[in-house]
Amino acid sequence: MYYQNKQKYDEEIKTFQEADKNQYNDATFNEKNRDKNLELTSLAKLEQIEKSYYQDFEMKESLFYKSFALTNAFFIVQQKMSSLKYHLEQREDEQLFGVWLWQQGEQHLIIVDDKIPCIQKQDGYELATVRSKYQWPIILQKAIGKLLGYGYDSFNLIQNDSIEFFTEIITGSIIIEQEFQSIEELEAKSRDKSIIVFVKYTQEQKTIAYQIEVKEKKLINLIPPNQKSIFVKGSQLNWEEFKQNFKTVHIVIWKDDYRVTSVSLKNQIERQSDFIEHTYLYKFKIDHHADYQITIWQKDYIINEEQIEILNKNSRQKLGLIRILLFKEFKPNQYQFIDGNCDFLANLSINQKLDVGEYYILCQGYFNFLKNQSQEEQQKQKKLNLTIKGLNIPEIVNSDDQVESKLIRLISSFIKNQASINNTRSIIQPEIQVTTDKAYGFLYFYYENKGTIDIYEEVNIKEQGHLISYDSLIKQSFFQVQVQQKHFQVVLYTLDPKIIQKNESLKFVYEYTHKILDEQQYQKNKLLQDSKQRNIQCNQIKISINQHEQGIFIQFQNFSDQDNQVDLIFTELKNLSLVLNKDFNIQKNQINFSIQKKSKLMMFFDVIVPNSPYYYKWNINCSTQN
Repeated sequence: MYYQNKQKYDEEIKTFQEADKNQYNDATFNEKNRDKNLELTSLAKLEQIEKSYYQDFEMKESLFYKSFALTNAFFIVQQKMSSLKYHLEQREDEQLFGVWLWQQGEQHLIIVDDKIPCIQKQDGYELATVRSKYQWPIILQKAIGKLLGYGYDSFNLIQNDSIEFFTEIITGSIIIEQEFQSIEELEAKSRDKSIIVFVKYTQEQKTIAYQIEVKEKKLINLIPPNQKSIFVKGSQLNWEEFKQNFKTVHIVIWKDDYRVTSVSLKNQIERQSDFIEHTYLYKFKIDHHADYQITIWQKDYIINEEQIEILNKNSRQKLGLIRILLFKEFKPNQYQFIDGNCDFLANLSINQKLDVGEYYILCQGYFNFLKNQSQEEQQKQKKLNLTIKGLNIPEIVNSDDQVESKLIRLISSFIKNQASINNTRSIIQPEIQVTTDKAYGFLYFYYENKGTIDIYEEVNIKEQGHLISYDSLIKQSFFQVQVQQKHFQVVLYTLDPKIIQKNESLKFVYEYTHKILDEQQYQKNKLLQDSKQRNIQCNQIKISINQHEQGIFIQFQNFSDQDNQVDLIFTELKNLSLVLNKDFNIQKNQINFSIQKKSKLMMFFDVIVPNSPYYYKWNINCSTQN
């Protein structure tokens, strides 16, 4: 068995034997499918189905539980039967199977028996599952159906299914899309026993995966998943023909001897506006110089009205923005940025050769409040997992102190590493410079003052696109900055996760103007800006009230080690409307909510009638929760 967890297998088998078998097989299956001539039949009755672990190039799609993407995924993973067979285990003289599968970066042992849907005929039974001459695809399909939660019916409920989705469930590895510059480079990859290489081609409105073989005569052989899937240009292509038809190649890193450390991320720094930001900081130690794959996972499918929607690249309904940044500590409190990634995907990966040393990984998730979701679904949506895969993995990955000063140092070191002279301008003196650029979902202004004077600058962002201020998590089109001699300053913006709720392209759009201020202008503007913000203290909660032309936003920051209850009673509220947030309990003119220890929470009021005055008056009470 691949992960050698015999104790886990024994516990699951015992649970299976003691449980009501109806929870593993739908007791009403035969009744529901009588008109389809289907019934659950033991694989033991199908003598032609072999138990051997061999590739099946004649495997066909299910007659009733159709998922062509699933059949393609089986075709891909069978390229490494040595790895695949370790994911299935059957004890002697038992009709029970243990199947190791992955879901959102977590490993699960799925126990199934050999009862599978068959078409009853006069002379016997015919498979209604994926059709194969071997047992392993049939058992694997049943285990995946159970993991998804609807058994065999899962495959009729799936929307937007993809080859990647099922391949990741089986292998626990994400699929990397890559472009090659030469046939020699492609040949080296195709001969690497640690990876699977394939291409995808659309034929008759179906996406088909073709296995790649590079022949000695520099011809690329395309092996289809079944005899009916034949590439229209022919099965063998030269390099030029291959490049014309396939811009990219898909790679799955799947080694027999790879090990995995999986961590469910906890102890986050949470900030809320009309979405939620979670920030995690974890540390681990690398003892062996080797290749590692570090992946952050978020939920990759949602169930809505008995439909399973897989959140692939083409799905409009995304769950959130995720970001991953990797650092190495080379001196106490000094960090070297290694690599990063950021996107609106179900998972992101960093593939790097790492030296021996201490490492920190910064993970962030930005989650929108999806409509019509239960509290349980909201919690699942916000769950992030982290996996580290390699030959010699760290056994312990610990949550580090979530202190903002360390986050600032990490992000600053990442920006210093990214700063490019092509995006740098000087201010007054050549030694005073500011770099403006975008990377990994950030837009940053990095000021570095090595000159002989303090500098003051005002920046106005004319076209902000999908960007919000990282400090306030709201749209901010203006800032001014003071940078003293021998100091640096970072002004940071991040992508607004609300853009995933709109049918717009996911990209940076920004345009800005800047001007130098003298100290008197800077102080005058700062005084004017500060006058629009009020800070009050209530119990152990600091409340910052910020007013602007579009409304007001209020930040509640709990400095205590206990949760606090906040009660607001508005005696007057004119031309302002509260932006709804599921954390608020609203009753007429009263708002009640709880704020967790050492956390922040944001409240927004939008102006109802633009360019008209607004006004509010409230009474506030804060109390510690026992």
